Amino acid sequence: MSKVYTDYTNMTAITIPDKFIDVKTGEVQPITAKMKEQIEYHTHNQTLLHLLLSALNSYLHPKVAHEEMKEILAELSEIKEMMIQNYCSSFNPSIKSPIKYNQKTVSAELNMKDVEDILEVFGG
Repeated sequence: MSKVYTDYTNMTAITIPDKFIDVKTGEVQPITAKMKEQIEYHTHNQTLLHLLLSALNSYLHPKVAHEEMKEILAELSEIKEMMIQNYCSSFNPSIKSPIKYNQKTVSAELNMKDVEDILEVFGG
């Protein structure tokens, strides 16, 4: 049975059914107790609109932390390669680094602040 939740302060009302269709997979999902608990919490605190917008934002723009980690690790690998090449060339300029790394370009979405923080941790 559907239940209506209303946030009168922000003029927001939603009807929550017992189950919903996940539009990404097409599967029917039940409304969990955790979902109901969060909706009721935000209804009582007059933040129901914020909950809905946050849910839409996370649904439409999922986090890609795993991809960002790959990019950061690729950058750190390149930095390590440069350090090894510099170290080897200081002793014997004809010695090249035996380590070959997969070169990867950094996308515009990479958070440069995270890279700077990592570099500072490693003394750079």
